[in-house]
Amino acid sequence: MDVRKIRPSAHKGDAFPPGTGASQLDATEPPQDFAWDPINRRTFLRLMGASFALGGVGLAGCRRPEGHLVPYTASPEWVVPGKPLLYATVAPAPYGGVPLFVTTYEGRPTHLQANRLFSDAGLTPQMQASILDLYDPDRAAGFQHNAYPTTRERFVDVFSKESAAWRERKGAGLAVLVEPTVSPTISSLRAEFQRCFPEALLCSYDPVGNGDRFAATQSLFDKRLTLLPRWAEADVILSVGCDFASADAEGPWAVNGIAARRRLQNPGDEMSRIYVLEDRLTSTGAIADHRLALKAGDQPAVLALIARELGATGLSQLEPFGRAAGDAWGEPVRKWAREAARDLAGAKRPLVVVGREYPLPVHLLVLAINTAFEKRSALDLIPALEDEARSIESVAEEIRKENVRSLIILGANPVYTAPVELDWLRLQRSVPEVIHFGLLADETALVSHWHAPLAHYLESWGDALAPDGTYLSAQPMIFPLFGSLSELDVFASLCGEADALALPEEASPMQLAQPPLAGGPPLLPLPAVARRVQENFGVICRVEEKDRAEAWRRCLHDGFWPGSSPSPLSSEPNWDRAQQVVLKGLVSSPATDRLDLSFYPCPKIGDGRYANNGWLQELPDFITKLTWDNALLLGPGTARRLGLQPGGGDSRQAELVIVEVDGRRLEAAAIVVPGHAENALSISLGYGRSFGGRVAQGHGFNAYSVRSLKTRHFAAGVSVSSTGKSYPIAQSQLHGDPGDRGLVREGNLAEYRAVPDFAKREDEEARSVPEVSIYPNPYGAKQSGPAYTDGVSKGAYQWGMVIDLGSCVGCNACVIACQSENSVPIVGKGQVRRGRIMQWIRIDRYYSGSEADLRVTPEPMLCQQCENAPCETVCPVNATVHSDEGLNVMAYNRCIGTRACAANCPYKVRRFNFFDYNKRDVLKTKKIGPWSVGNLYLGPFGDLGSPLTIQMQRNPNVTVRMRGVMEKCTFCVQRVEEAKIATLVRARDSVPQPIPRDGVRTACQEACPAGAIVFGDLADPESRVSRWKADSRAYRVLEYLNVRPRVSYLARVRNPNPALVTGEARHESGESGEAQRKGPHAG
Repeated sequence: MDVRKIRPSAHKGDAFPPGTGASQLDATEPPQDFAWDPINRRTFLRLMGASFALGGVGLAGCRRPEGHLVPYTASPEWVVPGKPLLYATVAPAPYGGVPLFVTTYEGRPTHLQANRLFSDAGLTPQMQASILDLYDPDRAAGFQHNAYPTTRERFVDVFSKESAAWRERKGAGLAVLVEPTVSPTISSLRAEFQRCFPEALLCSYDPVGNGDRFAATQSLFDKRLTLLPRWAEADVILSVGCDFASADAEGPWAVNGIAARRRLQNPGDEMSRIYVLEDRLTSTGAIADHRLALKAGDQPAVLALIARELGATGLSQLEPFGRAAGDAWGEPVRKWAREAARDLAGAKRPLVVVGREYPLPVHLLVLAINTAFEKRSALDLIPALEDEARSIESVAEEIRKENVRSLIILGANPVYTAPVELDWLRLQRSVPEVIHFGLLADETALVSHWHAPLAHYLESWGDALAPDGTYLSAQPMIFPLFGSLSELDVFASLCGEADALALPEEASPMQLAQPPLAGGPPLLPLPAVARRVQENFGVICRVEEKDRAEAWRRCLHDGFWPGSSPSPLSSEPNWDRAQQVVLKGLVSSPATDRLDLSFYPCPKIGDGRYANNGWLQELPDFITKLTWDNALLLGPGTARRLGLQPGGGDSRQAELVIVEVDGRRLEAAAIVVPGHAENALSISLGYGRSFGGRVAQGHGFNAYSVRSLKTRHFAAGVSVSSTGKSYPIAQSQLHGDPGDRGLVREGNLAEYRAVPDFAKREDEEARSVPEVSIYPNPYGAKQSGPAYTDGVSKGAYQWGMVIDLGSCVGCNACVIACQSENSVPIVGKGQVRRGRIMQWIRIDRYYSGSEADLRVTPEPMLCQQCENAPCETVCPVNATVHSDEGLNVMAYNRCIGTRACAANCPYKVRRFNFFDYNKRDVLKTKKIGPWSVGNLYLGPFGDLGSPLTIQMQRNPNVTVRMRGVMEKCTFCVQRVEEAKIATLVRARDSVPQPIPRDGVRTACQEACPAGAIVFGDLADPESRVSRWKADSRAYRVLEYLNVRPRVSYLARVRNPNPALVTGEARHESGESGEAQRKGPHAG
């Protein structure tokens, strides 16, 4: 056997997959510095035996190294085993930094929640799930050189020497490709880098970034500005493909502001009105009062039509833009545009928004409309949060000219995401030296000469700017798990910081934040990047030198510096130039028979950066309910016209089709979605990965393979053909019709004002069987007195929950928060297809109305904690019982897995562990002969155990469930008990005190950006949950079954424009044309 043919294996955890051959790396031999010794095995043993003998020890002296177990008794006084410790930090996002409180146990971050000192706006699902990325077992766990493992010390030594050489040449031949940042310290270091390396090329790339928004402000105002919508102030909103309700598009503040403006407490309250213009059905389209479904190529012209109508109302600046609308539109579209324009013109605070993936002319037209509203506009302008940098096309051009000898890539993955015509893979292979920094060893790392692990934001010092420009601080609680480096480390090293790449000393952030004694040195030396952040904090927040240490300590504690947001700017618009750009770039005539394909960031995994996150991959899409895949979406009429029959009648199969775009072909599964625009196709980005972790690989279809610079938003004139094959899909919900069971209830604003208790009146209609019994029933249908069954539940507290369907947007933040808090496992695509998904909360999606006027309602569904619970009566071993506080609790060690409780649950919210999902790798498969068998099905022959990093994330106060055990929502009982213990500790020897009013918040309530969930004590009539439960819109799902659930729902109320409602609906609403002319708040 020739040992030279054996390739050294990477360290466990490195994401370079087995089978990555030398041909893929353009290298047929190991690197030059890897020296092979020609000695064979026999010679080795002979020489080693002789050396041991001469040394007088021999083989008998071999023994295991000694280790010592040291008890964790000398811990800091604030670290108590089993008690969480929270600290403040910030997570970066395209729309700005998100302030966080991080829950830690003995230094291990386990859960994320919103920083309530800054805002109680909740978090997005992506922010909640980002803690799983910290413990991802597929993270790059070491440094690589030509795909061979190397040491951190060697990499740092080589990088330092290269940096010195680049500095001597003033950066000639060096290019750096980064991602946009909202960190002021990183921005200042990038500016310093450009001063130190004046001939270097610094480029920024984000496949779905804010570049066109900045270009629009540059065109209209001659300066780069950040757009700041005042969501909570807007009376009328027009959205052009901006899915702000999905939370990840514009951040949790957008959802929170919209929900606050539409939340009703009394029939006389006002609410905003939302118009949506889009092609695919989105979460925003689902909550809209009026939605117009048009393919992507027609939307700009309809927007110009709205601008023309606004010009007719007196906004003369917008009249020239109307020429781009054309005259080929039918009366329904004209009427929709006319009424939307009238509402916007009559509103006190109008707002028009557009998705960031749209082209420049659309962004510019939207900005022009908002500017024309002048002081009435709910859109403010503040200084740009991101610095200007050259584009990826610039570095591609320099590589083609052979002007780039060294390329540094920080965080980006251009091999996967770059526009297809750049042919980035070929370009990168032509660069003599490529150094890649990434959280995962992805497609770009695979063809880089050097790969270094990039630090997670929870491992890093740093800062960020909130969407309103407020300064936010970032600090670590845990050392980099794999010796990884942050972007701050890299740029500080390039700028000459000697110890920037040194390993940090073992000191906690709290110790580092201690102020020094008067006149003395710091108690502990700060890391190099922390010193940079502290200095930058003082400059940005204008803190004097003598007060900087104490001020920075306060900023670290709170997570932000109050009063640091800039004031809105006002600039004089250049209308002539804006009109030229818009009229030149917009299409003015609709092509009804042309197929348009639009690309959009996935509401779950974004542009692909979260693709290796199992929580997000298994999270059902709100509209399609698809997990683990993306798909080509199209409407029913388009599918009929193309002759497609997705699935062939099997709901677990989708038809495989080929989409041809400008000569390039994409194979994808096709799914029919109600409400999708006709002659339009859409597909999400981020799937179809070839590398980047086991979770990411092999799922979905790569839309980047047909996306070019000219078709970043949509491609016109595509063709679709069937392959005759099918593709297995995993959907969590296969029906969308609520029937006549009164599951979801909604009405319009006029109906609510006329009949405030319209939701309760549907209970009588939903009863199909009279409720009679010959036995006295303590849970009788007629209820008086308290909101719970008096005499049955005798505890001091009576826990309950209310969910406002009028506020819920279906963003799924509650689902991920529950998964993080309660250690809910993922099960894999195959198990989801069998209906074995384990999430304790699901977001049901129901359709109503017609295809032309489709309405969609989300409904979070969890264990209803029934007082008359049917699951309790059928359990043979009392594994599910009722507490005296009204909770349906589980005794896991009693459960024998009969599943009778799940069969008897009318809400279908119980989850059964068919396998050891927490104990086995659910994604692993083994080859047995010609078959590939999943690890779950191998029984005692399968691999046991889960990665240690995943175990570090789990909540120690929640029991991990194993095979054969039923589980469900517990109303976060561990938090309830923790609040009781904290109350007893505070009381000590005095009279026992009750838990403070509204003092317990469940994980789902804490995460909800819309504030749609309220939990509390029903025995307290002044608690929020009692007040919400007494609302006239409150109802209980399947109440006629007499199971008496502790979860109530508030019916959704919409605010339609009477002029756009059908005649029958207008008659029922009771609104007249006079009410319409008064605007959206008539009443």
